[in-house]
Amino acid sequence: MEVLLVDDRAVTVQVYGAIVRKTFNGARVHTAMDLNDAVQLASGRKFDLVLLDLSLPNSSGVNTLVRFRKACPMVPVLVVAGTEDPETIRACLAAGARGYVPKTSALMALAGAAQTVVSGGRHIPPEAQLPDLKPAANGG
Repeated sequence: MEVLLVDDRAVTVQVYGAIVRKTFNGARVHTAMDLNDAVQLASGRKFDLVLLDLSLPNSSGVNTLVRFRKACPMVPVLVVAGTEDPETIRACLAAGARGYVPKTSALMALAGAAQTVVSGGRHIPPEAQLPDLKPAANGG
């Protein structure tokens, strides 16, 4: 399994990398600190999962996801971002994210969300409270 972590904070990348390696035994984790590096890496190899922060040095907000998906439309993306705003979550899902995990719950929810996305499902956080979207069955 090949996973790309896109976040500009080294500690976050280390923690998420450890969670990914524990969740998917033998996973190879690659990192990018900005959107340009992420697109370059994802264009050159097949990733099974991308964990994408929305706030990067050269891109911010839902536009980060839109730009990544435009360059790499077939790569499953799980957004892991600092906002719990329902409109942002809705916009990310509409823009092609396979799931969303607020960073405030990432330590508890990331493993389950990643497994859901890799298996073809969609992870919607319970805290999103979006009436027309079904939350994750196991709460994470």
